[in-house]
Amino acid sequence: MPAPRLKLFSRMQILFSNQFFVAIQKPPGIAVHGAPGPGRSLVSDLRDEMKLPALTPVHRLDKDASGVLLFARDSDSAAALQKHWANVSKEYWVLCEGVPTEPEGVIDALLLENPSDKPERMAGAVKYFQTQNPGVELPPLPAPKTCAVHPAGRASQTKYSVRESFGGKWSLLAVQPQQGRMHQIRVHLTHAGCPLAVDSLYGKRSSLTARDLGGATDDIVLARMPLHAAKLSIPAIPFVTPALKLEAPLPEDLQRVLGVLRTL
Repeated sequence: MPAPRLKLFSRMQILFSNQFFVAIQKPPGIAVHGAPGPGRSLVSDLRDEMKLPALTPVHRLDKDASGVLLFARDSDSAAALQKHWANVSKEYWVLCEGVPTEPEGVIDALLLENPSDKPERMAGAVKYFQTQNPGVELPPLPAPKTCAVHPAGRASQTKYSVRESFGGKWSLLAVQPQQGRMHQIRVHLTHAGCPLAVDSLYGKRSSLTARDLGGATDDIVLARMPLHAAKLSIPAIPFVTPALKLEAPLPEDLQRVLGVLRTL
């Protein structure tokens, strides 16, 4: 007989709660939405545990990502906040291989998305580019479920600042995507020569070992993408929400890796 499933509330911290919204510190390794069909996900588990069948994520985080995740207690609250989402400020902390040449700056590069659920988005972008640039040959298009820096893409900017650097080989960055493009942070950082330390899709490796950090063994010290949603700031919106400034501390796995890097 399988062991009983550990309740989500025992594995995460509630950062904020009122009659409209709930913010949690999402642990890594849990998908926000489940795959199509039956199965579990963070949303479905929280709906059951909180007895809130209409609980709705206001934004998304990748399965491997950690940090602030905001839910609305009902669909009306979610829709009201989404209308003002462009005014919300988001800051992520990421561990990268390499160090930017400048301590802070903006990565400004067009991004072309190829989401599997909206194939018409990429087709429309390519058609528009070809209409505006007749005869210009396009580079290869991004594969399904990926994004790429591409001349047919949409304007995209990601602000960054270096919080710490380690031996000129690794860096902890605070980044603020100015839009919400698919995989924007990951693609922009790879384009800038500083891919996430672990990123099997856009980076160099699917796990980080002690040897990667200068050690003598192949023991894995990090097996997931080091992308952490550290801060979420929402301005006061009449009849929707007071001003909120939500912060989530780095999870233990990232703190351990940083501790190793600081000793080298």
